[in-house]
Amino acid sequence: MKPTGTDPRILSLAAEVANSPEQNVPVILLRLKEIMNNTPLGSSELKKIKQDIYCYDLIQYCLLVLSQDCSRIQGGWTTISQLTQILSHCCVGLEPGEDAEEFYNELLPSAAENFLILGRRLQTCFINASKYIQDMDKIGGLYTAFH
Repeated sequence: MKPTGTDPRILSLAAEVANSPEQNVPVILLRLKEIMNNTPLGSSELKKIKQDIYCYDLIQYCLLVLSQDCSRIQGGWTTISQLTQILSHCCVGLEPGEDAEEFYNELLPSAAENFLILGRRLQTCFINASKYIQDMDKIGGLYTAFH
């Protein structure tokens, strides 16, 4: 059941997400950060905004985006990083109400799994970048030795 008195910014954003092509959704979701950052921490307004975000499945959209290949997302790792922050911020202190079982048993474990997968992807990128740098150093050494 959708909440009454939903923040119009969340309603607008949810409608835009639902009606946009898939490739535009990550950038649209980034606007959640501005909405939450402009709301006082610990306020009842922020609690209500988090509930609205949850009720309109915007947290689920964030999870779906985070499970995609980063190279296919507009803004790449920058967008992924910001969506991870948004997701964390939305989940901390969220009071899911009657959907508590779904939230604690499905959504939170899914979010944690996505964070671990993203960490692994970052680690792989770092390892690959380190190997590339080592290879370039070797090539540079060879070039210096022959000139």
